[in-house]
Amino acid sequence: MKKSIVIRAFSASSNFLAGAGFLQSEDDYARCFDRARQYGFEAIQLFLSPSGYLGVESDERIAVSIARRARESGVELTSLEIEPFSFSLTCDDDAERTRGQATVRQALEIAAAMEAPGVLVIPGYVGLPWDPSAAPVRYDQAYERLQASLHALAPRAEALRTTILIENIWNMFLLSPLEMRQLIDDVASPHVGVLFDTGNVVQFGFPEQWIRILGPRIREVHLKDFRRAVGTIAGFVSLLEGDVNWGQVMAALEEIGYDGYLTAEVFPYPHHGDTVLAHTAETMDRLMKRIRP
Repeated sequence: MKKSIVIRAFSASSNFLAGAGFLQSEDDYARCFDRARQYGFEAIQLFLSPSGYLGVESDERIAVSIARRARESGVELTSLEIEPFSFSLTCDDDAERTRGQATVRQALEIAAAMEAPGVLVIPGYVGLPWDPSAAPVRYDQAYERLQASLHALAPRAEALRTTILIENIWNMFLLSPLEMRQLIDDVASPHVGVLFDTGNVVQFGFPEQWIRILGPRIREVHLKDFRRAVGTIAGFVSLLEGDVNWGQVMAALEEIGYDGYLTAEVFPYPHHGDTVLAHTAETMDRLMKRIRP
């Protein structure tokens, strides 16, 4: 397994001057890559916004140049995360779903140009527990629409040799590992899999059970922790500080033969610079001792 982290964890790094913004140039990315190596991370998951220096509309030459800087720093790229809910594959609006598919296709092209193995795709939603203004989508229709979109997108992912990664999130949708497994099996493409998030299922289940049920369909793992007693989105906490049974999680990953990226989805501690990087690196080393020789 490889030790990875999301690039958004670097947004409070002391390498970025106050008020200068985040990831506004190739050099900004290079500083993140160098910082990752300093703390022992082998890979980084990048982030694609609708616009910005590296976004879904960016010139491919920018993406290629950023990937080159990662290689020069000795850092691998995992999946590219498309900004959550900047697109939808399940909503009631046909035009919006068409635009969502176009967004994923653009992201696949960028990932291929960067030689990144996958694109993280949020699978839409039935409801959003943190946003009561979001209009609910009928569950069966959301499933059918997502399935149809993945069937439509899979051939392009296969041609580019890049994988679409569906993540389990707080979306009142795909609530069971059996359901997630069935979705991936129904699409039946080697380039459609799962990015499994450990923390996102704790309120409703047990991550080690999901891992064993999904098995080889898991292509990347987000490491995240959560406290059930909080019960809201405020319950996400630093690794080892929540209710994830990390011994069981690591044992389950070992059982299914998982050898991909473990990507810490953590975010900066306000006003504490690189503290989150040091803390996360040390914590991941503790978790991975049972796996590495």
